[in-house]
Amino acid sequence: MRGWRRSQDNDATMGAEHPRLITCTRDYRNELIAAECETLTGGRPNAWGIASGSADHVIDGAFVKQGVHLLAQADGLEQLVSHVAELGLHQDEFRIEWLHAGSPEDRRWEATIAIADQIKGRPNLNKPRHRFLLVAEAGGMAFGSVVVEASRSYRKHDRKPCHTPSSLPSRLARCLVNLVARDVKSIVDPCCGTGSILLEAAAIGLQARGGDWNPRMVAMSRQNVDTFGYEIQLGCADATDASDTADAVVTDLPYGRGSEISEKVLQQIIAQSRALAPLAVFVAGTDVSQWIINAGYHQVETYRLLKSRGFSRYIHRAWREGGAPAKLQQVRQEP
Repeated sequence: MRGWRRSQDNDATMGAEHPRLITCTRDYRNELIAAECETLTGGRPNAWGIASGSADHVIDGAFVKQGVHLLAQADGLEQLVSHVAELGLHQDEFRIEWLHAGSPEDRRWEATIAIADQIKGRPNLNKPRHRFLLVAEAGGMAFGSVVVEASRSYRKHDRKPCHTPSSLPSRLARCLVNLVARDVKSIVDPCCGTGSILLEAAAIGLQARGGDWNPRMVAMSRQNVDTFGYEIQLGCADATDASDTADAVVTDLPYGRGSEISEKVLQQIIAQSRALAPLAVFVAGTDVSQWIINAGYHQVETYRLLKSRGFSRYIHRAWREGGAPAKLQQVRQEP
């Protein structure tokens, strides 16, 4: 709990009226989860997927799961029970969920029942009206009310009528958009393929435009966009000569065994993207951060996403000038 107490001191700078715990999907292989959480909430999750930050954008999360209003915390169960009793909670049809962060799992029922006994009202484990989260780790315990949960609205795009074997999964595409979403109002995808990134941008209210050199891909994107009723500008265009500007470029660069694009062309796409927007997210099959730096970007962050059979995707977030926003730099400098 020491880390949570420290991060609560920053709540005023994050605009949070009350301390918030943020929970994320746990996946130690995926460096992208921490980056999404940090961007959406201002807090970087620990090894157990727990952060402290703003819950305002949790609803759009891909790997960010919940925003929890922290009600009480203590060094042990007995002290936590006492603190919860002092709250005088009265909630009908509630459920207490459990998150163990390195603490013994066998204390789950003991702790849950002890806390539930301090809440006036009837539990409802199947269809609760009120949800609480009980978090336990080796150094202490915390209890809070779940105030927001990711809508998982990206799931509907799994049913898009047009896709290819190389199409990005909807959840990953949402995460890529979330890496820029708090700082922009518009994005452009110059290598849009079947439109996975464009769908996620439109779903969370961003203005989206896309293009691709392949007319077949543009037609597939258009069908997907029309299926979900989004207003997205699409056109057939060469990404090395793209001219549509936006607040950010988010694109999945052509790569893989089936790609006919040369390394020289890929470098040209990256260089042209710098002229389109001050912020960019590039997906590639290898680490192309040096190409991005050579194109004139001021700062590059690279996240490796491991897949099955040893295959990796590399996600690069790059700033044309000025680097990462100060709010993100401050979080990264915390011990």
